[in-house]
Amino acid sequence: MRIGVISDTHRALDLARKVIKDMGNIDLLIHAGDHYQDAMKLGEEFNIEVKNVVGNCDYLDEGNSEELINICEGKIKIFLVHGHQYKVKMGLQNLYYRGLELGADIIIFGHTHIPLVVKEGDIKILNPGSIGFPRGNQGVTYGLIEIGQDPLEEIKIKLKNI
Repeated sequence: MRIGVISDTHRALDLARKVIKDMGNIDLLIHAGDHYQDAMKLGEEFNIEVKNVVGNCDYLDEGNSEELINICEGKIKIFLVHGHQYKVKMGLQNLYYRGLELGADIIIFGHTHIPLVVKEGDIKILNPGSIGFPRGNQGVTYGLIEIGQDPLEEIKIKLKNI
């Protein structure tokens, strides 16, 4: 299974389309918030299943989820959240402990606009960066997650930029 991961699109749909084309064939698109509706539009345009959460800039999407737990391939538990509610700009400790509490294999978050892949204990943590307003020196970035059929295979997480 190949999963494309984006966040913080902030209505930069032309760049987001370019990113999705750059991803190649994906089975699922995950959007970690800030412009929830962007993810819905992209999913329709590319005919891709979308999992997304609202972020702190999604004022009009109050009825949608702030957190999502998704099981991929029947074995991998992904915890998806924008991150502002866990104060991720101050560190990852709150986010990590919530993921641990949920039994997550992967935590995906946004909010900081800074791409990141780290491993804490048995949990892999991914921030794909931002499409709309990237911070840092890497420009527009996104994440790719590859989950193999064999339960013994490692989950591969990559950050890419365009």
